[in-house]
Amino acid sequence: MTNRFIDKVSEQISDKHSRTLITAELESHLLDKIDYYVDIGYSKEEAEKRATEEMGDPDDTAVPLNFLHTNIFLSPFTIICACLVTAMFLCTVFLKDKFIYRYDTVFYRHDILLDFISLAFIITYVVLLILSRKKNNYVIPIIILISFILQFVSIFFENDNYEICSAGHPNLLYFYQPAVFAVVKTVTEGFSAYMQCIFTKVPAQYSGFAVFCFEILPYIIGAIFILWSILLLIKICRREMLLSNKGLQIPIGFFEICMCIFLSVNLVYMTATTTYKAVENCKTDNNYSANKQEMVDYVLTSDLSKDKSEVFSDLASQGYYQKSEMLYSEAVYYDKGGELSLICGKNDDSSICLQYNSEDYLNSYDEHFNFDTLNKNSIYNESPKILVDLDAIQKISKGTTLESIQKSGLLKYTDYVSKTFYKDKKETEIKLCLTIYLNNGTDYLEESDNRNYKILTIKDGVVVDCYSD
Repeated sequence: MTNRFIDKVSEQISDKHSRTLITAELESHLLDKIDYYVDIGYSKEEAEKRATEEMGDPDDTAVPLNFLHTNIFLSPFTIICACLVTAMFLCTVFLKDKFIYRYDTVFYRHDILLDFISLAFIITYVVLLILSRKKNNYVIPIIILISFILQFVSIFFENDNYEICSAGHPNLLYFYQPAVFAVVKTVTEGFSAYMQCIFTKVPAQYSGFAVFCFEILPYIIGAIFILWSILLLIKICRREMLLSNKGLQIPIGFFEICMCIFLSVNLVYMTATTTYKAVENCKTDNNYSANKQEMVDYVLTSDLSKDKSEVFSDLASQGYYQKSEMLYSEAVYYDKGGELSLICGKNDDSSICLQYNSEDYLNSYDEHFNFDTLNKNSIYNESPKILVDLDAIQKISKGTTLESIQKSGLLKYTDYVSKTFYKDKKETEIKLCLTIYLNNGTDYLEESDNRNYKILTIKDGVVVDCYSD
């Protein structure tokens, strides 16, 4: 027999054997009611309609029946969801340092991969709560409730060993900071600013709204999941006891609608912009290597004989991002290809130096360069092409011209370059380090056994000194 009441009750009974028995019993009961109404003069269609209405709300019937006939703790859905929530909590604990976005008085930084992972965690929690409501499974809200209570408890445990610090005390709830970076960056600085920073560790400008989103919103998200889980748990338990749930329908529905809209819009926005940026980068060769080459060329072609203010102005106009913390430099700019530093004479400005370092802002989360860790974009296998280039670097000697090095294409291996103009001597000196890291199965410079480099000193376009191991 096909009947919407029976179908809706049947789909909520987890145990297959119990589902068959309950369906048969409900069909028998419904047919008896239909026969009664037909006998007193109703048409068959009208009789079925009245009989179905008398059966009541299918959800109110299904929940207690499912509870009585199913071991909800051992159901596959419960086990899978419990394992998933547990795994997500452990990820929150063990990866918390990576997800606490750096903060000082100027900016927050981000990582596009962490943005997506953080958003995926929130989406997963939302989906699990919606499924638990539909399946009337009270175990999942309990597990999620415990998970977020523990995350709130982390607020009271101090830990000074965080790699990345925050304005507030770091805790597990900051795991959800990255999920809102796209919205914060776009609202505070505009769409173009977010598009530009997708694959680069670019700061979000400091503002009251940014502080609210990064410092307060994670707590609000945690509180929402705690309240949502409690309301859902109460609703399911009241259903099992055949009590009314009218007062709980509105807040639970409100949470579901608001979270689904926010997460859907955010996911579509992040996915669309990231995909577009990736395609654009491929088309325009706007990748790490291209940006690195561009920055090296900028140093080599820069005119440092200009007035200092002109040099600063020209550097600022290049579209690079400026770092706020500088120990030795008057200005430091970076992009996915590395870092540019401008250093002037300490006392009399007798010299001005522009430097490039291949710090990897594309793949390295920590903004402070670790000299023990290799730039992964510069590790090469021993292919014939790499070995030829390695040999060509080793053959560079005194008298080799900078022009010939540029034409050979070896500048793509530049690890460091500095150009210094001495005002009193009217002389320019270039120091250039060409480095090839060969892949020997390790990411670390333990004994420099995988590092092949040559340091060149160039004056008047000619190598006047060189050094290598």
